[in-house]
Amino acid sequence: MKIFLRLVIWAMAISILYYGYKNIPIQKIGEEIGQRVYVERNNAKFFPDWSADMVLTKINQARESAGFMKLKINSKLNKSALSRLSVIITEDDYSGSATGLTREVAVKNADYDASFIGDLLLTDFFKNNDPISFWSNDRTLMASLLHPDFKEVGIAVKNEQDKVSVYVVMVSPRKIVPIPKKIIWGGPELWDTVNKRRVELGVNPLGKRDELCTLASIRLNQLLELGKLDGHAGFAPLLSRFDLKWIAEKYNVSEYLAAGYQSPQETITAWETTLGHKSLLAGGEYVWGCIYAQSSFAVAITAY
Repeated sequence: MKIFLRLVIWAMAISILYYGYKNIPIQKIGEEIGQRVYVERNNAKFFPDWSADMVLTKINQARESAGFMKLKINSKLNKSALSRLSVIITEDDYSGSATGLTREVAVKNADYDASFIGDLLLTDFFKNNDPISFWSNDRTLMASLLHPDFKEVGIAVKNEQDKVSVYVVMVSPRKIVPIPKKIIWGGPELWDTVNKRRVELGVNPLGKRDELCTLASIRLNQLLELGKLDGHAGFAPLLSRFDLKWIAEKYNVSEYLAAGYQSPQETITAWETTLGHKSLLAGGEYVWGCIYAQSSFAVAITAY
């Protein structure tokens, strides 16, 4: 009886296994899983490709956390980074000494004027690792990553299946100092402009006197040596000088000063709109005068 029951149980088990084999696609399930894993590996879905934006985001997060300004991507610097990464990968030229394509040359070739340059590099770096942690382990690289003077950046990325190579060039742009406008006018131009304005305002033009030109010349040299206006402080002592005091005895003399204007017109506009100086242009009592000017400093002497 026991033997019979065992045979029945075995028969039922075999029937169940046979039914499952025929009706449940176990083999197909295994094939689908295997095929899916194979496709994921070939498409590198386990290790997504890196991008320049992703690298920049990580760099800027590290800089902001340390209290430094974010870097801005620059298309010219991207070309520099790509050329540097290319010679590093193909020529094994990390410094640029073998090919001549140093980071400085690469930036210059991209027509970018930089005052200071730094760089960061990853080669055959596993994509699931953190680049900031890697760079932070090196004191020199960390100093470049967090340098306060860097403003713009170029990034090149080359992806493999599970590894990546990255080159980052960071720069401080050279500051462009505007060239000051050269002052090309002097006394003769200002003299003509003053007399033209006097006529427009309905008064006589000034006639020139050599002794007044002597005063104007001396006063201009004093101001040029001082490098600023003196508020007429040197005028009275000059008129008291033993060899010049006769001028003050002969004329009623006035002095007008200006500095820093780019043209004769700007200078007389300043005189005309400043209390106490408009009489140079509108004062009909003045008959004689002389003007000396250099490097935007101007001295006008009038008399009657």
